[in-house]
Amino acid sequence: MKPKQKELMEAAATLFASKGFHATSIQEIVQHAGMSKGAFYNYFSSKEELISSLITYFSAKIATQFQEIAEKPASPAQTLRNQMIALYELITKNKQFIMMYFQEQHALHNEEHRKVMLEMQYRSMRWLKKHLLALYGDEAQPYVGDLILSFQGLQNSYLRIFIFDESLLTPEDLADFVLHSMDCLFANMKQKAIETLVAVDELDHLFSTLHYEHERSVMNQVVSKLHEMRDILHALPLPPARRQELQSVVNVLLAESEKKEPNVLIFQGMLATLKAVKALDSHRKELAKTLGIELL
Repeated sequence: MKPKQKELMEAAATLFASKGFHATSIQEIVQHAGMSKGAFYNYFSSKEELISSLITYFSAKIATQFQEIAEKPASPAQTLRNQMIALYELITKNKQFIMMYFQEQHALHNEEHRKVMLEMQYRSMRWLKKHLLALYGDEAQPYVGDLILSFQGLQNSYLRIFIFDESLLTPEDLADFVLHSMDCLFANMKQKAIETLVAVDELDHLFSTLHYEHERSVMNQVVSKLHEMRDILHALPLPPARRQELQSVVNVLLAESEKKEPNVLIFQGMLATLKAVKALDSHRKELAKTLGIELL
């Protein structure tokens, strides 16, 4: 991340926390960061993209801390406890921003935000699965789906109280309470051979389906934009051979779009070959933004 991009994000986080997302203007963000409006648009196309980047930034920050904790010698229970405490402490440091997000998240419905939140939920599920199995062993395998959902439900309920009044709980007390509750739940499930409600494979399938549906939505946008590019090429006064060459590039990208897992590197390379056609510049930029790739 470039220094100016980070400065804009930190300025935005401060203003969002104090004024709210919708009440904060782009002009106020750049003034707070001591930059021009042009600098903002070098990194973000909108406030919505910026707040999605902020969430990704916080997520990457906690992932780094989790990795550092995991590399230290400790029991599975102690490792998980330390990671939970690190998460709660990060939440405490950014409490005002998170409170704002809870209050205004219903208004954030763009595709980029949906994708970021879906990825965060999936990573959280995988993280919990790994640690719960390390904590309870193979005996937990039949119950791990329900244990993940129970852990998240319990933790998230208490986190809302913790965020709005941290004097009621300490990070250590909350981590200990959640882990003790999970110990009791698992022991009871095992002792009574309780039938599982949601298997972990079903959770995996759910997130995979949601991810696939999102990706198809993105690729539908890409296909629409590629058809527009093909129409532009058809209307331009180009030599027939050159027009056919450029339309072949678009056709390759259309074919790639239909694949279950399109290769974004192919898009990056092919879009670079269309750089000479100025009439396609805005379409190239929009495709790169949609796919999350850098234009060459």
